[in-house]
Amino acid sequence: MADNLYDFDNNGLARAYKDCKWALFDRCGNQVGEWYSYIEEWGEGFYKIEQGAKKNIMRPDGTVVLKAWHNDVFKVKHGFFLFSNTIRKSKNNPKTRYTYGLAHVTGDVIFPMIFDSADWLEKGDGIYAEINSKPYILTLDGSVYDPARDHLPQKINIDYKELFEKFANWTLPGLQFFYRDTDAPIVIDTTYHVGDVLRAGFFVDVTTKLYRPAHKTRFLIASAHAAMMCEIEELCQQNPDVKKWNLCTFHFNSYFKVMDVYEKDGVTQVFLLHIPAAAAFFIGHDETAMNFVNEATGQESSLIDMARKSLDEKMQMEVHPRSLDKEFCARMEHPIGLDDDFYPVPLNSADEPEEGAIANLSNMIHNLADDADIQDFINVEDNYPYHGVEGSVCEGCIYANGIQGHGEGCGRLFIKSFRERYLKGRCEYRKTDIMSPSLFEEMDKYHKRKEKDKTEKSTDTFALRVVRRFIDEHLDGDINKLMHTDLYAFQEDNNGDTELTRTNIIRSIMALVFSDSWPDLTVQNIEQYNYCCSMMNEDVRLSGSNIADQYMMGLQKFSPSKELNERAIRTNHLLHTIGNFWVLPNKRNDKDTLSNYKDTPPHYRGYMDKYLKAMYVAISGHGKVDMRMKGLLYKNRKLMNDYQGLDGFKRLVHNLMLEEYMDEQSIPKDIFPMVWSYMKGLDRDTYLSAVASFCDFCEYAIPRRSQRIIEKLSIILKSNR
Repeated sequence: MADNLYDFDNNGLARAYKDCKWALFDRCGNQVGEWYSYIEEWGEGFYKIEQGAKKNIMRPDGTVVLKAWHNDVFKVKHGFFLFSNTIRKSKNNPKTRYTYGLAHVTGDVIFPMIFDSADWLEKGDGIYAEINSKPYILTLDGSVYDPARDHLPQKINIDYKELFEKFANWTLPGLQFFYRDTDAPIVIDTTYHVGDVLRAGFFVDVTTKLYRPAHKTRFLIASAHAAMMCEIEELCQQNPDVKKWNLCTFHFNSYFKVMDVYEKDGVTQVFLLHIPAAAAFFIGHDETAMNFVNEATGQESSLIDMARKSLDEKMQMEVHPRSLDKEFCARMEHPIGLDDDFYPVPLNSADEPEEGAIANLSNMIHNLADDADIQDFINVEDNYPYHGVEGSVCEGCIYANGIQGHGEGCGRLFIKSFRERYLKGRCEYRKTDIMSPSLFEEMDKYHKRKEKDKTEKSTDTFALRVVRRFIDEHLDGDINKLMHTDLYAFQEDNNGDTELTRTNIIRSIMALVFSDSWPDLTVQNIEQYNYCCSMMNEDVRLSGSNIADQYMMGLQKFSPSKELNERAIRTNHLLHTIGNFWVLPNKRNDKDTLSNYKDTPPHYRGYMDKYLKAMYVAISGHGKVDMRMKGLLYKNRKLMNDYQGLDGFKRLVHNLMLEEYMDEQSIPKDIFPMVWSYMKGLDRDTYLSAVASFCDFCEYAIPRRSQRIIEKLSIILKSNR
């Protein structure tokens, strides 16, 4: 029979525990099923069983439901249960994800693990599941309901939102300005109108840079798809002018949208936006789309503003030598979008040659410009179940007035995003008031703050701010008070973590003070576990836990004097002061790191002197080497590069301010008896003497190291005002 037997359940079975294993027993003491890592009642008389990290469902007769074990199984409802596996992050899988399936207690797998998420509906009469964020309802009769009705017959439909999205993705990424100046006899007012769409009509040469125009008309083209001829080394060797002019070319079947016509001091600038052919015909006159692109610069000013500013600034410059090069100017002479008689080029694309030198040039420009037209925007019209705003997640949302047609998007979302959220009944973009942030805006703000923190944590900015704020708020502006400050008392600096060494203040001080001791030591690298902050001396094994500052639990067993009890409590607080913390490289060797190996029994049990001696031997080679310590140092060898050999160990001692632990030859001293409160056969005198010795050293050494840290920190703060 087991060591512990729990209450009998409705099946007449009780869980039993023995030797870290669990099993079920009936009232007669008969074992039901096998021993497992864990057993728990899991709904409708069934049990969840665990075998290591794998889980399964067990019937009351002890038989196992599924042949394959999985990372997780969920509670049984109506005889069904969900099961799941975890697909860890890897080279082929950019982030950890989960797959879900549905099974019955008979052992039948109703749906394999094809779903990205799954959960029971509120009423328990079905399961809500998703594949690639698309929702499905799994019914208890084994059928699947597709809320989007994609299974119904469909008809052809142009998806303008998809087209617009592809248009934006074609137009914006890599957008830059190109220049073409001319004195051709153009009547701008009757030829180029804002909003017009035109086709190039010929191979259009442009350059990446011009200054003050030397001609009366400037074509300024915003494009992400110019053929950068000047970047082709072989071409530049054949014709050095290509490099000299920074020559780029647009294909004769390129399309442009006239965004702006701007006159400045006798110079007229025609601002053109390079757009794909499909956009020229389907959304060329859609001002909403064009305004989006115009304003999607990621900056405060629009593309048109930037274009006008470009001319304003360049009018104050000298003329670029290219503008005085006759051959260059000749190549730039003909106006864009006009034929030889200065009539607009027909919009329909011209046939492209298939053979000869012109065909080769045409293909080369297409390849360099990557200007293939956008595709796949003609979809089929579906039977999406849009039933209006009332009773949906859109009810009361400020974007609901912008809902288009049969749910083809709203005032905030395009069709796919809108429909997903409409069907799910959850929308992170939902806003009931323009002044109240949506969940998305809150999360965006949070992520931007996290990204900013990450950037600042990679430098000293974050650490300096944390330290200065701590001094102002908790030390009355006096950094010297840090010496006697128990850092454990400041829970608001614990960053949501109960572990003292993970607080922002300790990480920040360590990153600043010991930045010259370790390569690339920053708060960010500590958070990324490249380094680890830890306490040097600890008293939990020696004195036990501090009970409400009244007594130390381990010490209490040995009836200490009042004076020693009070010293032990004071020392316990002293261990939480800055002089008792250090930072070490954190790469693991098996399960150990340099930080936690000190506290791992039976070797050092947290005693710094014994640990430093092992480190000294491993680094200097003088003595019997602890192979696990040697392995840890080797694992961290790139960060320990400056601390090799005897001289390297001395340098480490100096840099980490460990002189109090060393003798005159910089060899670690024997300071603490290897004593702990739960040690078998330990007599009272030996134990109390060990506690007193521990207090003696800490009362002397920790404040001295705190003072050195504070002095160095003060210099850093003053030099970074």
